[in-house]
Amino acid sequence: MQYQIQTAPIWDAYRKQSDCPLCAIYTEREKRLVSQYLAENVMDPDFRVNSNRIGFCPEHIRMMYAGQNKLGLALQLETRAAELKKLLDKAPTDKRAAKKQAENLNSHIGCVICSAIEEPMSRYYMTVAEMYENESEFPELFASAHHCVKHTKELYAAAAYAGKKTAAYLYALTASIKRDLKQAETELRAFADCFDHKNTGMRPNPDTIPNAIKLLITHDVN
Repeated sequence: MQYQIQTAPIWDAYRKQSDCPLCAIYTEREKRLVSQYLAENVMDPDFRVNSNRIGFCPEHIRMMYAGQNKLGLALQLETRAAELKKLLDKAPTDKRAAKKQAENLNSHIGCVICSAIEEPMSRYYMTVAEMYENESEFPELFASAHHCVKHTKELYAAAAYAGKKTAAYLYALTASIKRDLKQAETELRAFADCFDHKNTGMRPNPDTIPNAIKLLITHDVN
């Protein structure tokens, strides 16, 4: 049952055949968590303990600030500030103590939303590899998918879960990322050529740079 629950979002994302399917899964989970931290999680003690302890990364705090519940966000930031004030109650008296204080503060700086996404995403990477071995229709979808560089790295790391089909899985993964990198290189060259005075009248494709960013760096270019 758990395997089927885990594979359903993967089938959906890969069948859409658009941008990186794992970026799509990540984005869906991310939106859900941001919404929760602006709604029911605001007053949940367990969630508040974690958000007070490690806070939010710049990307997710911007997403929360863009949301509709400024009061909920203010309450979370208030108790986060109180938690950090307790942590920094006493000033260090020498460089050794200052270093220890810096390390202690660093351990309390992170992102509760990133952490909540990381574990299920690691299971998705493993499940993709398992599906390559166990689901007869999946290898074709996998080979034609557009994986971003970040998720290509994660899929390489999960290769052992493809079992007896590991070699074929790795070949398909490598071929797909090389295909997309070659296309990005070609499109970026064409984009740049539009600005050459010898090509007056050529218009650059406005999607070229956003598409390259989604492949090379991040799924979110807005």
